[in-house]
Amino acid sequence: MKISSVARKATAIVVAMAAMGAASTAFAQSSIFPTGWDNKVRDRLFMRLGYTQTFTKTKSEEARDITGNVVSLQDFRNAYNLGNSITVTCMAEFGNQVTYTTDECNRLAAYDNQDPGNLSTDYSPFYQDYAFDIIRNNALVPLGLGGIGTPAGIKARSQKSVGTPTISLGYWLDDEQKWLVEAFVLAAPLSVKIYGDGFRDNGTANTLSGRHIATTKLLPPFAIASYNFGDKRSIVRPYVGVGAMYAIFFDGKTTSFFDEYQGGKTTLTTKNTFGFGPFVGVQSPITDAWHVNLSIGQIALKTTSTLVTSGTQMGANSAVLNDLPALVRQAIADGNTFWTGSTDLGYLNKASNFTDVTMELVKRSRNNASDLGTFVREQKMKITNTIVTFSVGRSF
Repeated sequence: MKISSVARKATAIVVAMAAMGAASTAFAQSSIFPTGWDNKVRDRLFMRLGYTQTFTKTKSEEARDITGNVVSLQDFRNAYNLGNSITVTCMAEFGNQVTYTTDECNRLAAYDNQDPGNLSTDYSPFYQDYAFDIIRNNALVPLGLGGIGTPAGIKARSQKSVGTPTISLGYWLDDEQKWLVEAFVLAAPLSVKIYGDGFRDNGTANTLSGRHIATTKLLPPFAIASYNFGDKRSIVRPYVGVGAMYAIFFDGKTTSFFDEYQGGKTTLTTKNTFGFGPFVGVQSPITDAWHVNLSIGQIALKTTSTLVTSGTQMGANSAVLNDLPALVRQAIADGNTFWTGSTDLGYLNKASNFTDVTMELVKRSRNNASDLGTFVREQKMKITNTIVTFSVGRSF
């Protein structure tokens, strides 16, 4: 018969408490304290074994580009000029390709690949302020954008609840046992999932909203200093205090979905941080040596995550394009319609997508780069943690 999760936890607590009792007996026989300190110090010490559950609320700032846009306005200008050059060259060399292959001309040059010699340069998007200029001038400049990078409105939030077994060590500062300091000395690292959040400029949820984008490990050592009401022999002893935590983040990993959204493999690091906040609780004896304890507190943490994306690629199917401002999204759609051909502009018999063509020209203008580069983003957030701990304690 399988033992339930609750039964396993109960068994572990019983075994641990027995071990604590044995350790207490051994301690009494061979103390680590100097002569004369034994009773005074030992009588003020206790250990607790419990379970801590943390409920989180996240307030996130928008992600921001540290290294600049993936594609800048200057990149668009360079691509525009390169597109002009390729078009002129391909038209001049039609039927006897030397500078560019037939495939390159068909894919990158703005002419009718069935009969390029009959297409006037007046209809080329590189000569008229249409396809590239839609992005370069008509869409980006009025919005004050310096190019295409991380869309506005991209936020993040931590998962709402995580928990772990904990062991704490407490020490009464006075003989009346009014003032107490308790430190959580052992806890399993928490595995915390990070989800996307935020909205586009039209108020709809962005592509990342609600999606699992990353996971990080968290080791949160913390301590509580408290004042306990009533007598030390009271059946119920409420207390108030202040808790302090130092949050250590490590082993951050992004999901494949998020990597695809960013355009390349992304690494995640989160800055360790310190926080403090109020705590309340109640303690009740079981025997002279044993007691139970319940505490509830709140600690706010402010931290910054750094994301580094390498080998960045962007194309027609990139989900990030769906979260750009509406005017830019429309400009891209118009460019795609023009480039691939439409009922009005059927002479442009193009199979390539405008976005794919644009990005290839950008990479070519960057000395034939294989990708768009490495980019660094930052995400600042405030995580408010409500911490609930139930524990069983044993006095030394």
